[in-house]
Amino acid sequence: MSFKEKLFFALATFGLSISFILLAQLHTNPFRVPAFSGIPICYVYGNAYIAIILSELLKRSFLSRLLASAGFTVGLMISAYFLFVWIKFGGSARVFPAEIFGVKTVYADFFIFAALLVLRIIKKP
Repeated sequence: MSFKEKLFFALATFGLSISFILLAQLHTNPFRVPAFSGIPICYVYGNAYIAIILSELLKRSFLSRLLASAGFTVGLMISAYFLFVWIKFGGSARVFPAEIFGVKTVYADFFIFAALLVLRIIKKP
């Protein structure tokens, strides 16, 4: 396994663990986990990370490309939306998103999805 693949799986696993931490915070303080159409984003992000990980584990096939496309599209679009909302309305809306290691999860998830996409593009033969 190459360094890029190890980094890819490490980032994807870290992103999935962020989703689990958000899930735990959802049960202790539901106001710190934003929702998209009534669904907490920890579920959406978790499913996107699982789809991305599964797409890498499967052999090159239609299903692998479908999972990767779905995972990256959903993950990047939802995280970009919440990043925009936080930057535009964060202070005035009195929104306090969850933090992990002092970094707001809206930043962490967007940059993890973007880094995974870049690593996937670079890794292609």
